[in-house]
Amino acid sequence: MKYGKVRYGGLKMAKGIFLSSLKERVGKTTLALGIILNLQDQGKKVGYYKPIGTPKAPFSNKADPDVGFLQSCAEIPNIPYNLLSPVSIPDCYYIDLVNEMKKQEFLESIQNSYKEASMKYDYIIIEGAPSMKKFIRVGVDDISVAQTLGINEIIYIETESSDKSVDNLFFTKKYLDYRDMQIKGIIFNKIDQEYFARIEELKEEHIEKYDIPIIGVIGKSLELMSPRVSEIQAAIGGNLMNESASSALGDRVETYLIGAMGPQSAIKYLRQVKNAAFITGGDRSDLAMNALNESVTCLILTGYIEPDTSVLTKATEKNIPVILSPSDTYTTLRNIERIRPSIEQDEVHLVKDLIKDRINWKLLLK
Repeated sequence: MKYGKVRYGGLKMAKGIFLSSLKERVGKTTLALGIILNLQDQGKKVGYYKPIGTPKAPFSNKADPDVGFLQSCAEIPNIPYNLLSPVSIPDCYYIDLVNEMKKQEFLESIQNSYKEASMKYDYIIIEGAPSMKKFIRVGVDDISVAQTLGINEIIYIETESSDKSVDNLFFTKKYLDYRDMQIKGIIFNKIDQEYFARIEELKEEHIEKYDIPIIGVIGKSLELMSPRVSEIQAAIGGNLMNESASSALGDRVETYLIGAMGPQSAIKYLRQVKNAAFITGGDRSDLAMNALNESVTCLILTGYIEPDTSVLTKATEKNIPVILSPSDTYTTLRNIERIRPSIEQDEVHLVKDLIKDRINWKLLLK
């Protein structure tokens, strides 16, 4: 049975398009935004729905920042937040906050808010949990939520730029078959350009042969995936040593280079990269000076060791932020790897353009 547009009490509701993934951090929010913007350009009435939001911290405001941002960027009408994202579960220690007694309460809240929100649209883009595994212990995972909403097919998002992507897809398909859920299609997202041709080779015999259409293949965007210097500073809990370079905190960092080599080797590596954050100990003024003489976006000094004044003087002259990290190099890098780069209002057009010609819109809306 295909649900299509669900009816409650004779009222026609929006067709739900449910985005889900096996792994976390596959870019569902960005995809949802890009899909909504492009469909709006096509004259469609499109809404957004995130059944379970994730607040920034356990004891902070319960609102998921992604929901408010997407609502403002996509010019979604001023619908109350609890209709767009009725359940809030923090990422930290969430096992203690979700139990079997909460299951029915959460599912009823999700069903009721979705019913009300989706009456306003032709289509509604539903952003699933970070992964379809999350919350499965108590039955508020993506599949349980989709079935509660009367949706029996999901769009699977895959980001692996290797043949592992096919294994991931069929592992997911077998699991979804077991759960009586269908795959509407697959969107390959954040894919390396060199893997595009391989997807085309695999398409007929290894994907579409099994009735799994490819809805889109979207490449990586360094501009959107790269964190700003300010985001790095916040993630590592660092101090900006040269306030006069604060105007460069909005610059994006595309790669990282660890300064644990000799000065000459450092120069060789620095000349091979651009828009890099150079990470080294605060006592390695020789490496810091070499980095500042090349094209680095920022300098991160670890171990909470303040640099020589010559380093700060040079960095200030070149308007390069110097951030002092309280942690060792390994911990600093781990904290940086956890960053989820945000999108500013003036970058929204990049999201729309990124997927505009990479999605089969007819398949998506089928």
